Amino acid sequence: MVLLYFKAIRDEGLTIPERVEVSLKALVLDDTSKLRFEDKGQLLSEIFNTKINNDRDRIRTKVLKSGKRSFDFDEDESLIKAGFQQQYGIDLDRDSLSWERFTTMLDGLNEDTQFKKVVSFRLTKVSDDMDADTQTYLKQMKLIYGLKQAHTDGDGKLTPDELSIELANLDMPHKALRMKELREQGKI
Repeated sequence: MVLLYFKAIRDEGLTIPERVEVSLKALVLDDTSKLRFEDKGQLLSEIFNTKINNDRDRIRTKVLKSGKRSFDFDEDESLIKAGFQQQYGIDLDRDSLSWERFTTMLDGLNEDTQFKKVVSFRLTKVSDDMDADTQTYLKQMKLIYGLKQAHTDGDGKLTPDELSIELANLDMPHKALRMKELREQGKI
């Protein structure tokens, strides 16, 4: 249900009151329908500050100052669900977990899960000491599994690595054509 909270809170197709209502239904077992909207907002804020964004999460954010997000609850929902099913036998669509238990188990997912593999691709830096095949593979994985929201925050232009992967398997005439298309699209 916690994943529903993250999906609802970002859903621009819902009004603010609808987001609050769906979020509370995802996080609170008791009936909140009789509460005023202001009280619902305050309750949701309190849940967020004490349970979701708790001290451990704030410390983790300070320690990992890279500022680079390694995952997103909304974008990685299917990978998270698959990881829980694979490692713990828990169906997150059916089974209910407290936030603390959920985050503890999420942290405990092992390297065999696709979720952890994807996070590793995102966090591993391509370096000059890697052989060319490893560099190419890692760059491709970063493109395939990169967070969409991370790409939309920029100016929409391809990075040099993204451009080189875009052109990698093309011969010279096709590279020129593709470069022209990308320029027209404002991507380079």
